[in-house]
This record gives sequence, C-alpha cells and structure tokens, in this order.
Amino acid sequence: MCCKSILSPRLMAWKFFTIAFVCIVTVSCGDVSEWHQQQDETRDGLFLPGESTKGVEILQQAASQGNTDAESDLTLARLLGIGLTQDIEWAAKSSLALLDSGGARAHTTQGLLLSHNLTGKELTDEERRTQALSHYLVAAINKDPLAQIIVARHYINKGDCEAALQYLRKAAVSVVPSTSEEVRANIPVRYVWPEDDTMSLINQLPTLDELQFMEYLAQNGDVDAALRAAIVLVTPIPGLKYDPELAVLYLRQAVEANSTSAKVMLAAVHLHKSLQPDKNDTLELLQEALAQGDVTAHTYLGLLYLEGFQDVPRNLRKAKFHLEEGVKIGSVEAFYLLGKLYNTPEGPGNPIDAVHLWEVAAAFGHVPSAFKVAESYNKKLQVAALTTVTPDGTSALINKLCEDTLPLYRLVALSGKWRNLHHLAFDDYTQGHTSSALMKYLLLSDLGYNAAHINAGRILDSERSTLYDDDEAATNEIVKIWKRAADAGIALGYLRLGDLFYYGDGVSKNLTAAAEHYSSAAQLGNAHGMFSAAQAVEWGEGTAQNLEKARELYEVILDAHSEALVPVTLALYRMEVLIALSRFFNTNLYFHPLLQHPGQYLYTFVPPWDISIMIGLSVFITVMVKYRVRR
Repeated sequence: MCCKSILSPRLMAWKFFTIAFVCIVTVSCGDVSEWHQQQDETRDGLFLPGESTKGVEILQQAASQGNTDAESDLTLARLLGIGLTQDIEWAAKSSLALLDSGGARAHTTQGLLLSHNLTGKELTDEERRTQALSHYLVAAINKDPLAQIIVARHYINKGDCEAALQYLRKAAVSVVPSTSEEVRANIPVRYVWPEDDTMSLINQLPTLDELQFMEYLAQNGDVDAALRAAIVLVTPIPGLKYDPELAVLYLRQAVEANSTSAKVMLAAVHLHKSLQPDKNDTLELLQEALAQGDVTAHTYLGLLYLEGFQDVPRNLRKAKFHLEEGVKIGSVEAFYLLGKLYNTPEGPGNPIDAVHLWEVAAAFGHVPSAFKVAESYNKKLQVAALTTVTPDGTSALINKLCEDTLPLYRLVALSGKWRNLHHLAFDDYTQGHTSSALMKYLLLSDLGYNAAHINAGRILDSERSTLYDDDEAATNEIVKIWKRAADAGIALGYLRLGDLFYYGDGVSKNLTAAAEHYSSAAQLGNAHGMFSAAQAVEWGEGTAQNLEKARELYEVILDAHSEALVPVTLALYRMEVLIALSRFFNTNLYFHPLLQHPGQYLYTFVPPWDISIMIGLSVFITVMVKYRVRR
C-alpha cells in the first residue's frame, strides 16, 4: 500500500512563513550590502574634487529614505562645506539629533565642533577635550577612519603606543583596498601664503597660465611641451587641470616623435589601469624605449610580466630580470614589485627578502609597501606580546616594534581619500570661502597633516575667517595650531609662537618663552627665527645679554641667507654704534628706558632703529630719483 506524505495546514503555513522570511532577509541584506558598498564609494567621493556634489546627492537620497548613516555623513559635509554651503549651526543641531542612532559621522562632527570650540556652549578646555574624545571614540568604534586617526593621535600624545597602533591599523586597513600600487604619500600641496610654497613640491610645477601655454606649444607640434603637459594633466594637482584622456593624446603625439619618456609613461598609464589602452602596443612601447636606452622601462616590463597584460602571459622569470634591473637604478616601484614577486608561492625569493625590499620602498613614502611592512612588524609584535613575560607586561622589544610599526600605519592612513581635502580647501580659499577652507584645514590638522597646521595658522592669523566671533576663542585656536606645527618640527610654528609671546597678541607677554621659541626656529634654519633670536640675545630679552654671541648669530645669518643682507647689515651697524656710545658714556645704553627693544617709550613715537634707517634710506633714494628725473 502506498502512503502519501501529507503536510498539515499548520506545517504548510510555517513552511510558507519561513520561505517568505528568508526571501525578505535575503533581499534586505542585499540592499544593505549594496548600500554599504555605495556608502564607501560615496564617502570617498566626498573628498574628491569634482565628485563631492554627486556624493552629496546620493547621500541626500539615502537620507530621505531614513538612512541615519547617510544623514550623519551629510552633517560632516555641511560642517566642512563639501558639496553644500557651510552651515555650522545646522551641522551642530543635526549631529546632536543623530547621536542616539549611532551614526559614526555625527559623532565625528560633534567631536570637531567641541575640539575647536564651535558649539557655542560655555565649557572649560578640559571639558571640551573630554567630550570631544568621547565622541571620537564612539565614531572610531563605529568604523569612521577619520575618528580612528584622531583617536590614535590622542594616544600617541599620551605615550600609549599600543592603543594608537590599534586605531591606526583600522584606518590603514580601510585605506588599502582603494590604494593604487604606485601611490606615494608625498602629494603636492598648495599653501595659502605663496611664500610658504617654498616648502612644497608645488613650486616646481607650472602655474595654470604656464600649463595653458605648454598646451598651446604642444598643439603646435612642440614635443617637449606635449610631454611636460601630459605629466601635469595625468597628476591630480590643486589649481591645475586634471585630464588623463587629454594627457594620453599628448603622449601619443610625443611617441610619434620617438620620445622614449613618452613611451614609458604611456605604457605606465595603461599598466596602472588609469585608462583603457587605445592600442595593443604596451609591450612594444616598452621594448622600443629600452632598446633606445631608457632604463626606466625595466620597472614597467617587470610589472607587465609579473601580472600579464592583454595578450602577454605572466612570465615570472622575465619579471624577475626586469625588476632586478629596476632595483639597480633605484626605482621605488621596482622595489615594491620585486618584493611582491618574492612573496608569491611560486616566486623565486622568500617573504623575508620581500619585506626587506618593501622597507626600502616604504622609506620613500610608497604606501602599499608601508602597509606590507607594517603588517609584518605587527605579526612580530603579536608574537612578542604572547611570548614575552615581564612584571609590568611590557618589554623593550615590544615597545621598539610598536614604535617602528606606528609611523608605517600612519603613512598609510594619511594616504586616504581625505587627503584631497587639501585641494578642496585651497579652492575654497582662492574663491573667498575662507571659513569653509579653515574648517577643512582644521580637520586636516587634527588628522596630522603638517601643511594643514601652516594653512590653518595663516588663515587664523589673517583674521579673514568669520568662524570665530570671540577674540579669545580665536587666539586659543591660533596658539593650539602653531603649537602643533612646532611639535611637528616646523620652524614656522616656533617662529609664530615666539611672535605671539613676544608681542603679547592675545596671550600673556612672556619674553623668556619667546626667546626659547625663536631659538628653536633658529636651530631649524629659519632666517626670521635666527634674526629674532639674535635680537633677543643682543638686547637681553628673555635671555642673558651677550653681544659677542649676537654678532656671531647675525654673521651666521649673512652666510646662510643672502636675502637677509639689508636688515642684518643694519642691525650690525646699529649694534656697533650702540656699543661705541656705551663705551663713550660709560654705561650700557641697551638698558636705557628710551632704547629698550622694542622700547615701549621710543616706539610710541617712532618705529625701531633698523626700520627708521630703512625708511630714511627709502626717502633719500626717492628724493634722489626725483632730482635726477627733473634734471
């Protein structure tokens, strides 16, 4: 007798409910997964010139559907003025309303507002720092890499290397998947004061007008101009045009004229997948360049054979040969790629040799190499922590490994897309949106970018921003930013701190602190710092008076900084006159009330001696020029 398996109505109902639930969960998970992927791309897009508006539109669409993460991202965008008009009050209210929902960027926004005294609340400095840190910690735990970097800096300042390492690694891990293999950390950065550009690679690059002239020459057949224009157009540089497709056209023009540099560069653009090749000639371009004596082709031939390209299969033997040749000529990318070859299971080397090669590339700022070395060190650190037993749970080995690993993860973390805020901030500044520019630079300063300390300090000094209505709050921020610059070993930071304490601009006048800061700037070779330090020693301000030492300092400035010839020469003449008069009157005129530098009595009526002499000389020269014109 055959038996039928019959489900009861209740069991059939449960089966239907289960299937329906699984379907709903599957669809929901798919939507969530898709949003998370889109959110990461959108977050990256917020920091990219030309893509921030599109990113904001996607976030607004998601926020209108009730997505609190998207709303949180919008609060930060509104605070910084990215793709939206800056509105600090709106950002503060919105981020406060979103705190309970756990939006990471809402907590980051609150942390920024608190740490820079922009909440409008009456809080002590300690209360602001404590509350800001608590918000950053929540955001860091919720995987906001910006907050993770800021929290890591907090632990670095506290001397807690292991805690700092934990957060920096998380930020670095979020950066690596979107990092190209050729990326280096030292990107060109614009400074808001042109004279500060002497500290940047940007001063070696053409201006926008010069680029346009280059393009004009290129379009009229100048091969060298075509190559130089292509190099600029293929590199994202603030204030200049970025157009890889046009760059390829100029490179093709130079290739037709048999430029080996153009052949190598065009092949590199193809191999790095910056653009799809317009012809199947990448291998041919590199072989021709190498045959014509351009040894830089070795690195890209190595990359081509290491990974295979178009119809060229992988060939590890050829890859090894070319990459070893690239290493011989000092190609940073060749060091990285050869290490990558050695680290493959079928490679000719071993992982230890790979790390040694990556260490060299990392020393030159190569980001993927830095991450691989950091991961290698971190594994050693974990083993050491498990096997080393000491009374206090620490050891010199663990501390050394942590200190070696920390800057590598930091280099990777700071190579994230947010570094492009430098470009957005500079564009804001040049367009007159000073407060938006300042807020971006303050965030970049919090993250640890040295150029941002300088740019934020310059804008705060200029008083062009309306970010701070309260003079005391603005002064506190100025001191904090320049102190960061000084702590980072930037001479300008010490110089500005010296000026603040010397003149008492919003802070208590402290000649001893001023003299110490000027001395620190002088030790870093800053001409203004050296001059101020020499004057402090000459006049005995904040330090013991020593005329011989002052003379030596002035002479050192003359030897090292030819541009300081006039003020230093006048200072030396002034010093000799005062020394002679002091001997004649048998007194130290430097300590006479009317001559005290800066001379609160004398300067009430006339400017300093050296300035007076320069003004007199200017008047004399002007009179002589007019006299000669009349004749």
